[in-house]
Amino acid sequence: MGNIQKQTDDTTSEVKKIEAAMVVAQPAANASPATIGQHVGLAETNITSIQKNLSDNLGISVHALVDAGYEHNFNQPNGNVNTFRAWDQDGFQLTQGNLHIERDGTVGFVTDINFGQVANAISSVTNYSNSAHVGNQWVDPTQYYLTYTAPFGSGVSFEAGRFVTLLGAEIIPIYNNQNFNESRGLLFNLGEPLTHTGIRASYTFNDYVSATAGLNNGWDDPASTSNGGPNVEGELTINNKEKSLSLVVNGIFGPNVQPSNTASIPPGKTKSNMELGAIDPIVTWKPSFVPNLTLQAEYLYASQDGPAINGHSATWQGAAGYVVYDWTPAVELATRAEFFDDMDGARTNGEAQTLWEITQTLSYKIPEVTGLIARLEYRHDNSSQNSFTNNNFVSPVTGTQHLWHGQDTLAANFIYAF
Repeated sequence: MGNIQKQTDDTTSEVKKIEAAMVVAQPAANASPATIGQHVGLAETNITSIQKNLSDNLGISVHALVDAGYEHNFNQPNGNVNTFRAWDQDGFQLTQGNLHIERDGTVGFVTDINFGQVANAISSVTNYSNSAHVGNQWVDPTQYYLTYTAPFGSGVSFEAGRFVTLLGAEIIPIYNNQNFNESRGLLFNLGEPLTHTGIRASYTFNDYVSATAGLNNGWDDPASTSNGGPNVEGELTINNKEKSLSLVVNGIFGPNVQPSNTASIPPGKTKSNMELGAIDPIVTWKPSFVPNLTLQAEYLYASQDGPAINGHSATWQGAAGYVVYDWTPAVELATRAEFFDDMDGARTNGEAQTLWEITQTLSYKIPEVTGLIARLEYRHDNSSQNSFTNNNFVSPVTGTQHLWHGQDTLAANFIYAF
């Protein structure tokens, strides 16, 4: 017993020494760090100094976002595929890693580098389905553009490079701008572009009206050289002075490449003079008589002429509604309901169908940890056709599967932004 007591005392003494060494404290002036804690403290001081240096002397700020979690698809689909979804899949996943670097001032820049499922989806076309990876491109330089503010009136803001689209109520998240729901909606994934490469200018006329106009290479494909000419994009924003009611009208129009996936276009060829256009009004209302409530509605109409699908033109449209209520400063409940009508099958793998979905998202800001959010989300997708995969084979030999009208998913995620 005496030996055991001595060993216990020795162990306790060693633990106290380690704890003392791990205390995060800077070394004394003109002294080298000796303990683990002093090394860490000195490193934190140096990082803070570097950040302050970049901000004070160069005007550069660096931020980041990490979104990771687990999702279960009750169809239990083969290959973990969530059909018609943008960047979530069945199982554990890094949904998004984002590094945001920008410089403010008369001349500046913005860079957004994304990692994980988001990067893989952005590297593909707008109507992406996660049934297959797109060349394992798990890093995507989503935005990299120069900024310049010309001294005319209140200032004309110019951007030149690659940037996210003006269309859509939902966005590709960054540290200070995130969506109400964890998963992306049907309009975002199936109906709209994600990024453009070009130039745009923005001007705020007064407290009520602002506008943006630009020219770009078209929908999502900055590497393409076979477009027949630039696309025109525009945005008009009208709001009241309190910003509690706003109308945003987005639009884009121009020639876009049509791949050789139809009988009317020979294999290996593309058609580049097919006009593709979309209009996308969005209304947001925060009623003063119901504090902490946000109501939002979006309508999308788009069409493409020429032999876009099966030898003829294509049209698609959809609408989405959001009801968001902040029960407390830490707890938010967001409901999204939407439908998407792909009347020619151009956006949903060649089969004409109407989709709808409803999503319920509960977000909780973790106390004492600035920037940490926990999310729980349930979503149901449905189609007028049997379009959703599962693990039920008609014939395991041929790989033919039963397809279902819908799918249900449940997801839990943590988001940390700083």
